Amino acid sequence: MGTSRDPARSRPLSANVKRLMRLSRAAPKNGKVIKVAREFGAQDYAYCHKQGQLFMEAAWMGFSMEDFAPLFMDSQLAGVFDVSFAAAKGMENDGLSNLLRIPLLLKSPETIVEALYWIDDIIRRTDAGQNKSMALTQAYEAERLQLPPALAELPDEPNGDVDALAYAYWLGFIYRCECLLHEESSRMVYGAFDEALMRSAYKELLSDRLGQCDLMDSAPEICARLDRLLVESIWPARSRNQRRLQELETHRSESK
Repeated sequence: MGTSRDPARSRPLSANVKRLMRLSRAAPKNGKVIKVAREFGAQDYAYCHKQGQLFMEAAWMGFSMEDFAPLFMDSQLAGVFDVSFAAAKGMENDGLSNLLRIPLLLKSPETIVEALYWIDDIIRRTDAGQNKSMALTQAYEAERLQLPPALAELPDEPNGDVDALAYAYWLGFIYRCECLLHEESSRMVYGAFDEALMRSAYKELLSDRLGQCDLMDSAPEICARLDRLLVESIWPARSRNQRRLQELETHRSESK
């Protein structure tokens, strides 16, 4: 199946963004930092559920989360979700929510998945200097709605793997939970927690007590665990590796 390169990996988080994310999570080792996190309500869980359904629909259609997660989380569609669900404190109060109130989009996650891959296909075929928004408009007005390769190559039968569908729902749900808890964009969250890391966390969760709880009850604690992992392990390890590489490069330069 033809897919795009990982868009989130090509746009790494800046040092300042990481600093803000670290402050938002307030590492347990630093009790002086004020923790910034919203209280979760029924509406928030409804948004997490909606995104969980969207990811599960993509898995049901035949897309692997390895391909779908980075594509969606760095997409303009995810940006609309971010603004509608977080900054506006709920899509009922936001002008952009008109896009999401369309019954077809609300009732058919498949439509959102198809739109995502159609947009991605047009963007990838757009020349470097061409206006991407104009390219999308022209493609639509010219009715050049060709089926993107990613959709054309989907299997005839839907994916009936219950485990794969359960993981996809969990992934979409927890990604949106992270976005809402810290009021961060999808791109920021994916830049911190890529799909490979989340898959590993999910496998460990299956044998944990949290894995036996309803996701509505366990999601905040799951996110708290992920946050601790990020602040206390992942970023420090990456910083050490980066310093090590810089030292090696300096040593090579000096030895020449």
